[in-house]
Amino acid sequence: MEATTTKFQQTIKELTEMLEAFSTEQLNKIPFSNSWTAGQVGDHLLKSYGSWEIFKGWTGFADRPYDENSKLLSELFLNFNIKLIAENSDAIYPSDGYIEKEDLILNIQTISESIISFSSRNDLRVLCLDFEFPTFGYMTRFEWIHFYVVHTQRHIKQLTKISNILNIQK
Repeated sequence: MEATTTKFQQTIKELTEMLEAFSTEQLNKIPFSNSWTAGQVGDHLLKSYGSWEIFKGWTGFADRPYDENSKLLSELFLNFNIKLIAENSDAIYPSDGYIEKEDLILNIQTISESIISFSSRNDLRVLCLDFEFPTFGYMTRFEWIHFYVVHTQRHIKQLTKISNILNIQK
């Protein structure tokens, strides 16, 4: 289980380093039609990490392996032939406004540190019962962290594409 939190730390580091490469102006520039800005991608991820609050809510022991959904989550989120779309009504839909780079990165780092700290002190095998993940149902804390990893990896690929279009120098 420690490997998953370590992978989450590494993925967050990769994400924040990628966001650092953008100027605030570039972070807010629309790279192509019907695309989010790099800042909106970061904001979407930040909002998705906010779901970790359910880790502290109502939990119960699973009658299945604690990592049962991990493989399916990877197959879904790391299959770049599938277009996944966040609905405008979703709580994790990014803001339309100007996004400050420093605030975005600091907030991502702060929330990820909270997730890691909590995870190091609590059982990741329990189900989080305050929210059902679409299609998957109730997931364990471990599966949620795995989701954060593969979801972030998917969007790192999107940020790489945006970076290439905007000719960001790393």
